[in-house]
Amino acid sequence: MASPEPWLYPANGTQSPPDGSDVGEVIRWYRLREGLTQEQAAVLLNTTQSRLSKLEKGAQALRDIDELRFIAARLGIPSERLGVLPDRSADARPRSNSVAGSPGPVRDSQDRWRAVRAELNRNRAVLGDLAAELYPESQRLPGTTVLSAPGWIPDGPVDLADIELTWLPESPAPPITGRAEAAAAARALRADGTSYDRYSRALRDLARPKLLDNRVSYRLLAADLADSARLAFNYTSYFDVLDVGEAVAHEFASAWLDAGNRRPSLADLPFRRLVEDPFDLTARPMLPSINTLTIRRDPIDGHRMYLHKRDSQSVAAAGGMYHVVPAGVFQPAALAPAHQANDFSLWRNIQREFSEELLGNAEHDGNAVDPIDYLTDEPFASFEQARLAGDFRTSALALVLEPLTLWVELLTVSVIEAPVFDQLFADMVAVNEEGVAVTTDAARPTVGIPFTSDTLHRLDEEPLSPIARACVSQVWAHRHTLLGR
Repeated sequence: MASPEPWLYPANGTQSPPDGSDVGEVIRWYRLREGLTQEQAAVLLNTTQSRLSKLEKGAQALRDIDELRFIAARLGIPSERLGVLPDRSADARPRSNSVAGSPGPVRDSQDRWRAVRAELNRNRAVLGDLAAELYPESQRLPGTTVLSAPGWIPDGPVDLADIELTWLPESPAPPITGRAEAAAAARALRADGTSYDRYSRALRDLARPKLLDNRVSYRLLAADLADSARLAFNYTSYFDVLDVGEAVAHEFASAWLDAGNRRPSLADLPFRRLVEDPFDLTARPMLPSINTLTIRRDPIDGHRMYLHKRDSQSVAAAGGMYHVVPAGVFQPAALAPAHQANDFSLWRNIQREFSEELLGNAEHDGNAVDPIDYLTDEPFASFEQARLAGDFRTSALALVLEPLTLWVELLTVSVIEAPVFDQLFADMVAVNEEGVAVTTDAARPTVGIPFTSDTLHRLDEEPLSPIARACVSQVWAHRHTLLGR
């Protein structure tokens, strides 16, 4: 089904999500709505009238997540209006009473679920290519197995700085969620005999990867890269998106096993059938992953690219495959309101992934209060300096869907001049929290792979993720534009 024309950027959209700067105004408005004096509200909020007065006037900042949630609950303020989402951290904690211990239907269901999950992780590259066959050739990015829609593919690379991000005032409730009855078969039974209500909770209890964090994220609601280079967002959470994407993939893997390792038909996939138009950004929660192929530009000794093998025991999605590096979902570094606006940037998101995946720096604490200062904190300040000098160029190539999970993915490339690359990534790591570097030289694990036609032919036989294959293919198609300086 063809994607409808995008309805982009209503006039009351803003350039960024709430950053907490108007907390005082919001508190005052709701206090007056409740008919409370400052003294009465101060008692209700367990604070002093003097402090409440300073908060309302904006003379004192309020960034503590727990206090913001407390104030929201006491004054009846939607927590999103204060720049925070409900606390869902408990979703990531295992519940021991959900796991079956004795033989019977529940343990059979959970054992089957674990077995399918293991096969899914072992065969994601193959399953992704098979899932693509369910969709018309016209819905694929030319020359690849990933899916794309009109308006999602620009004529050529688009400088990341030229993409306008808009924050929409409302996020319509998606009709398709991971709680759908059609997805029940992908969620296993709990100890009480009922089905898990979310795939993420089954994953948490039955096969939890090392990295499983339900972070506030940016929900993609409208997209146009071909004409206006604009993307529009509101809030979602990582688990809301995982609950649909991984359940759709699990369902496919289960049907594939039942069919004797042959591609199932849509008749065997009730949950996938609910997604009538996979490009409808409002039908289900859609959180973009940003996938960046890194190129060390060296016209003398040869350009090199960098891939990464993702550890299926560490990551919840795209495990067990070769992938471009860095890659990560579009989300703020932490929960505090100031992060929501500070991190609403494709470039800043990519910078954090470079820091974590190539330099091995720890992922930023999701509970940190103070936002990252990208202009002074390292390595971000050096990244930005190189970008401004024209030595670290990042471009968008296409917006696509990974066919197995139907996850929305932004394909990008960073071209870094060799001397600058060697300086910025002198301490590149071979192993990080998500997996290991891929190289053609066993003695030099961080040296990367030659970016040549011969390499691309050899990679045809390797377990590249469909997204990585599409990203490499797009960069190769535009190599003269990207590398021909």
